[in-house]
Order: sequence, then structure tokens, then C-alpha cells
Amino acid sequence: MKKYIILTLILFCSSLITAYELNMLIDNPTAGILQRGEAEISAKLYKNNGLNLGTRIGLFPRFMFGVNYGAEQVVGNQEPDWHDRVEFNAKFRIMDESYNFPAIAIGYDSQGHGNYYKDLKRYDIKSKGVYLVLSKNYAFLGNLGFHLGANYSLEDEDKDEDPNFYAGVDKSIGDVLVLIGEYDLAWNDNDNWDQQTMGDALNGLGKGYLNASLDIHFTDYLVLKLSMYDILRNRRDTKGCDRTLTLLYFMTF
Repeated sequence: MKKYIILTLILFCSSLITAYELNMLIDNPTAGILQRGEAEISAKLYKNNGLNLGTRIGLFPRFMFGVNYGAEQVVGNQEPDWHDRVEFNAKFRIMDESYNFPAIAIGYDSQGHGNYYKDLKRYDIKSKGVYLVLSKNYAFLGNLGFHLGANYSLEDEDKDEDPNFYAGVDKSIGDVLVLIGEYDLAWNDNDNWDQQTMGDALNGLGKGYLNASLDIHFTDYLVLKLSMYDILRNRRDTKGCDRTLTLLYFMTF
């Protein structure tokens, strides 16, 4: 009898989380996509009163496209420091997920995390650039997803042009919370910069970027993401961690 009760509880908990496919972990893309007619609007608050606004749209069954634009010193009495350009992202899913195989997607994303340095033409954490990613989800007390990706960033003014790899995991808790963790090796951001030509900017210390977030699903359409970047303090200017808030709104058209 106990076995049947335990099995019933597992199946019940597994069905609580809504059918929500992550197209991003925290800073790293997954193989998830928005379906045709679905859209995502995001507002991200980060250090130095930074604000980044973005939207992603599912244009075709396997293809999505998006844009981002941001600035620092948006709140306060300083003049906003607008970024030089609008950033773009696109993703095409090569293969859908099946029982035995992961979903596979290729894409491009020019949006990095944190402050944008105009002279260096890069963000605190470099954008992913061109990437390939695999994602596999399992029904285990809700949803349990694993993600593995490789990328090549085009932010290479520091002459660190190495390919890079990242991995991540997401776990739903009921129908409200999703825990997310990701680790970026940051092989493309661990060389010593020429300080005479690159100014006083700092490269990574070789620890990689460990990020974590708690996503709160108020409804199927509204999500608040509480994120902690650079927990390992890979950047010298990180104290404790780099904390951000992101509000996501999903809609159909």
C-alpha cells in the first residue's frame, strides 16, 4: 500500500509544474525555443543602475529571434550611459527532444551580462556569440533539465579567442518555483590583457562563471528571476556575487 501512495505522490508532484520550456538558463541559452506565435518580453536590472530591455519572438516552429538594448545609470541623477548598439539573438532547433535523445539547437547571441565597455567592445561577461547546445528534460518530482553547450564569442578585443563550453541544470519545485544553476568555463576570458592597450579593465581569473537563480512563476505568463552571477568571484571587482533581478512576461499573438 505504501508503494502505491508514494507512486501517486510522485506522479502528482510531477504534474504540478506547467509545460514551460526554458529558452535561457541565466546567462546561457538552452535548446528550448518559443513556438510560432509566442513572445517573451524581459526587463533586467543589474549593477550600476543598469537596465536591459529585450524581446524574443517565435517566428517559425523551429526558429526564434530577438533583440536587446540597455544602459547603465538609468535610475538616479547621472546621465544614462546608453550602449552603442542594439544586440540580436536567434536560435534554430535542429532536432526536437525525444525519449532517448536530447534537443539540439544552434544560435547566435550578442548580448552579454553587466556593464558594456565601449572602448573594449565587450560586457563584464562576454556574450555567447555563436553556440551549439543540447538539452534533455526528465519527469522527476516535476521537471529536471540538463543542458550542455559550446560557444565562440565575437567579443575578442582582448585577443582571447578560445572556444568555450558551459553546462546547466534546472529543477522545478511545485508549480511556482524553478531552481537554476549554470557553469561557464570562460576559457575565452582568462588570458592576461595588455593593460597599456586595454586600460584598467580586468579579465577573468580562470575560475569560470558559476551562476544561480530562483525563478518565481506568479502565473503562466509572469516570472520573476532572482539571479546571482559570478559566485566564484572570477572577476576581481565582484564582492560576494553579482546580483540581478529580471522580470519576464510571456504572451501569444
